[in-house]
Amino acid sequence: GAAQDRKHCLTHLIKVPPLRSTVDMAVPMSYIRFAVVDLNGKELIKIIPERHRNSTVYLYSGALAVGAQATLTVPDDIGSQGCPNWLLRPDWSTEQVLPWAGKEGIVVKRVFCDQLATCLRPSTSLGEAPLHPAMPRSICNRLLEELKRKGLEFCVGGELEFTLTEQKGGKWAPLFDGVEIFTTLQATKVQDYLFRLDREMLPVGVDITTMNTEFGEGTVEITFAPKFGIAALDAQATFRTGAKEIAQQQGIRATFMSRPFGVAGVGNGGHFNFSLWESSKAGEEPAEEEGFAIGGSRVSALHSTEEPTGLSKKGQSFLAGVLAHGPAFEALCAPTAPCYTRHGNWAPTVSNWGHEDRTAAVRVKADPKASSKSCYFELRMPSASANGYLVAAAVLAAGLDGMERGLELPAPRQTLETGAAKLPASLPEALAALENSSFMKAKLGPELVQWFCQIKRAEMALLEQRIKKGDGSDDDLSAAWQEMYMEYM
Repeated sequence: GAAQDRKHCLTHLIKVPPLRSTVDMAVPMSYIRFAVVDLNGKELIKIIPERHRNSTVYLYSGALAVGAQATLTVPDDIGSQGCPNWLLRPDWSTEQVLPWAGKEGIVVKRVFCDQLATCLRPSTSLGEAPLHPAMPRSICNRLLEELKRKGLEFCVGGELEFTLTEQKGGKWAPLFDGVEIFTTLQATKVQDYLFRLDREMLPVGVDITTMNTEFGEGTVEITFAPKFGIAALDAQATFRTGAKEIAQQQGIRATFMSRPFGVAGVGNGGHFNFSLWESSKAGEEPAEEEGFAIGGSRVSALHSTEEPTGLSKKGQSFLAGVLAHGPAFEALCAPTAPCYTRHGNWAPTVSNWGHEDRTAAVRVKADPKASSKSCYFELRMPSASANGYLVAAAVLAAGLDGMERGLELPAPRQTLETGAAKLPASLPEALAALENSSFMKAKLGPELVQWFCQIKRAEMALLEQRIKKGDGSDDDLSAAWQEMYMEYM
């Protein structure tokens, strides 16, 4: 009635000025992802407008303990403090524009961060606060520094297999069928994705050297040019998130879970290629790679022209350390239950080595008559699900121990019967081996081992609950694995 008429009149009499933006729309807005990589290799971020880049940014101190599919665990040392926030400290040397993440008018960057345990020592200044004791990147950096104090540098290349998937009728399905490894007509089904991947990874320092389909439905393999130090592991972390993000933009998914479909057979591997280098001395010729730079003033610390193995004494002892501790760090290489279906399927079952041996735990590329620049180790234990920082940290810890103790390299291609140590055959067995290794606890940190094992057992418990809801079939098991790991691993 009358009230409505008065409201109608007032609406037309009162002129509300239009809102005016104070932002120049011609100038792109810039945002920075303050990023850490959790124990599952999943990137976690806080997005910060560029104008606040120097602001204090905090993240929940127990964020790394949130497992796959938000399996929430609270480590005792975090719960006892009331689950506080801890400070993120950006490593500005890692700041990069992510070509795939922005759009017109928007620039997106990413910077990797350390996290400072600001509540562990409340009376200290921020500059004196200890690093997060379970942060994979920080632990890896610490061991790289230990190696550097011995005059050595760590060079890492690698190859990652992952599966491209899509949703069909509410279920996951591979993007293409068949296991046509290396086949041209299989690769052309996904070449647009692969070409975009290469184009947009190169500006962030991820130099893809080869791309091909692999022995699995929807599966591709990417290899990388090697890099030195933490930059190599940062590049792998950047690639994993970027590959998933680009796939998501194209309406599909990329997964690094080791067994996306089925419960047996060949799975996605994450072979870890590495070598050791030192400064050249008088009379030594620095290595120079074709296509990508390794050399400069460095020479291989692994290669020998005099030893029948093609490996220096230092290289032999380093490898012996890796083999000695292999069973203890298998859990870091194979961090999910599906990973263990790879064992015996082009993945090792014992901790051994062999020249050009794809069935060994470490495939050795060394020839006393060949160039030193082609000498490296390929650790074949990791699945694609492994966190690269943790694999690198474990390899460094084990290898350093081998050098410090002067361990002798066992004979090549040992079997269980001839003396090779058995690798754990399941995740529970692998977690027990990690926990029972006083050496790994000391070198990686007891907090890392505790957090990792707690997360993994929580994931296994949740998987068990989901499997019990079905009839116990292989299909139920595969579906439970997919639900847990497909999208975010």
